Amino acid sequence: MKRQIKEEVLWNIKLIRMKFPKMLLMLDKARWNKNNWVMSWLKEQGIDYMFFPTGSPDLNPVEECWRQTRDNVTHVSHNSEEDLLEDLENYWKKQPFRHNVLNYLVP
Repeated sequence: MKRQIKEEVLWNIKLIRMKFPKMLLMLDKARWNKNNWVMSWLKEQGIDYMFFPTGSPDLNPVEECWRQTRDNVTHVSHNSEEDLLEDLENYWKKQPFRHNVLNYLVP
């Protein structure tokens, strides 16, 4: 894995920790999240973390955000990458993301 990706993961975690000093970090099992470098750093910093269960994308709010975006933006053909990015930005600005994990846990 490229060092740059690992550094970006750590940079984002540092930003989150500045805003939320006491946190439980929930991670998916992507390679860049569970590599030895990131795991060692989390332990050194005393940051508690858990992984989302394998095969449970419905519990991961990022996956739900992408599902909502995909359902509302990507069904349209875009003439360029710029058009796609503009549509994504417009959608995210007008549509606040909502994820209620209880909808998935309680039938």
